[in-house]
Amino acid sequence: MTGNNSETDEEAPKQLPLNEAKVAILEIYLEQWNTTSGQERNVEWGDATRDARVKAPEMDPKLLKSRKTVYRKWLQNHRGKQKDAKPPINLGRKWTYQTVVGALRKNELLKNIEDETGVKPGETEMMNHYSKYLTEMVNSLMEKEVEEATKMAIVWNKQGIPPKVQADTAK
Repeated sequence: MTGNNSETDEEAPKQLPLNEAKVAILEIYLEQWNTTSGQERNVEWGDATRDARVKAPEMDPKLLKSRKTVYRKWLQNHRGKQKDAKPPINLGRKWTYQTVVGALRKNELLKNIEDETGVKPGETEMMNHYSKYLTEMVNSLMEKEVEEATKMAIVWNKQGIPPKVQADTAK
């Protein structure tokens, strides 16, 4: 009989849920578990396991041995908030005055590209010309317009962009 293994045919014993007495014991060790790490944490886990096993009902030896992992999982799941959590990564776009100008004058920019090159918006060749014409547009701005765009970029980075610009950018 190939592929048959008598050990895998047996049904694995099911873990009984933790009773109140065992949970109370684990809660005693929880604070110590949270304040330690590495080898010290393994010692706390061993102590908690020994004390909790005393409260365990008669069990199959295999089930009793696997119970250690149940206790460790319980301690890990109830440890609370982690220390030194890293701040979330900002996946949003960082706005500069050039990108603000590009977003606000997008229609004008696309019209210039179409008039001078004949490439219509949406065509793949449009991207070949887009950065060149955007750079020309930004360089032709007056100093006052650059300052306004810079201030707008700062506001957009802090508060978010206006819904109208969001909708246009999403297109």
